[in-house]
Amino acid sequence: MTYRFLRRAVLGLGLAAALSAFTSFSPFALLAHARSASTFDEVSETIANSISETFNEAVANHFPTRTGKPAQPAQPPDARPLPSKPFADGSGYTLCFVPDGASCQALLINAIRSTRQRLLIQAYSFTSAPIAEAVAQAHRRGVDVRVILDKSQQSERYTSATYLKHAGVPVVIDNKPAIAHNKVMVFDDQAVFTGSFNFTKSAQERNAENGMLIRGDAAVVKAYTDNWHKRYRQSRAY
Repeated sequence: MTYRFLRRAVLGLGLAAALSAFTSFSPFALLAHARSASTFDEVSETIANSISETFNEAVANHFPTRTGKPAQPAQPPDARPLPSKPFADGSGYTLCFVPDGASCQALLINAIRSTRQRLLIQAYSFTSAPIAEAVAQAHRRGVDVRVILDKSQQSERYTSATYLKHAGVPVVIDNKPAIAHNKVMVFDDQAVFTGSFNFTKSAQERNAENGMLIRGDAAVVKAYTDNWHKRYRQSRAY
């Protein structure tokens, strides 16, 4: 029982809050509660109940909305999402859902092959040989291709980072965040692909993933392009 409490504390509260909750127990109070018990099982149950009661109180204090108290902001005031806007008139989108719908890999490769001037990429995991080859081919035909990868790609056994670098594609590592979890491609400043779909064989063949290719919405393309450049400036060469 105690293990379940510990696990719930660490996962739900975070390590610091969990330690605070569990170090707040008074051993004298626990012994006082246990004195009335006559068997080991009763003692164990008494102590477990005390732990449970204190833990539940810690949970309530950590999540104020459960107690009716005002919740603390989850993010600083300047980290608010952009205002909601409708898609621009004349824009369009194509969706992909794997494994039960249209192929996200095929959607990406077709978009890469149609790119003529610039291709900007952000990837958390990039191990797909077909997608990497399409990117390298775009570079060879003169497309300005640049890639931002998560720092995990420096140590992964199978990654497209080295292949793309050897092909002459500029690759940088977004190493400041804990995880650079973006999955984005911007095509010719005219279209954006994003979604849960990593650029991997597993994402295409084993996982349940989704993706969206948005065309013709200048505001959306600009937002993703601006964010790409922001992350690029904070990255370092691979």
